[in-house]
Amino acid sequence: MDKLETIYEASSDTAAYSHAYLAHMVDVIKAIPGDDLPRLIELTQEAVTGDKTIFVMANGGSGAVANHWANDLGPNSVVPGQPGIRIISLCENPGSITAIGNDVSFDEIFTVQLQSFMRPGDLVIALSVSGNSPNILSGMDYAREAGAVTVGISGMDGGALAGKCDHAIVVPSTRDEYGPVEDAFSVIMHVVITYVMQERGRRLAH
Repeated sequence: MDKLETIYEASSDTAAYSHAYLAHMVDVIKAIPGDDLPRLIELTQEAVTGDKTIFVMANGGSGAVANHWANDLGPNSVVPGQPGIRIISLCENPGSITAIGNDVSFDEIFTVQLQSFMRPGDLVIALSVSGNSPNILSGMDYAREAGAVTVGISGMDGGALAGKCDHAIVVPSTRDEYGPVEDAFSVIMHVVITYVMQERGRRLAH
């Protein structure tokens, strides 16, 4: 049985379900391999110091995390006297997304944007709970072929995405754990951006 279904079936009321979900989230976070987050921070730092652009792509709720990533690591990380970090969420321009989807294919909504903006050596980060979303896989194929550094962050067993990127982070999960995995995506995002921001001298209290 899938994990959230198991938690729900075993819960006598909303309080029991809430406590069990939160307890499970601790296990989900602890299951993230220990060396993966430091490497992602290092790759992000290398992109920043190397004057590269960072791209983040995802669908649905994961797309909201991608937008959050671009917001916090972009305008919210500005430090006077230092160049800004160039980071673009490929999920945040509905005009471009719907135009590409209508005129080309929704499977190509990230690929076409990368063709327009990406340069060799840029960092491309993909978030996908299943790791099997066709538009994510297409974008990642293009990014690797065009010389980007690629990171895939996925749930379940990693899906096809785990084998299509230079660096894979897998949050092990069952088929119904879209919520916990997207929660983990947010935690991963905050670990990376808070370190990078503080390394630049950007204090988080304001």
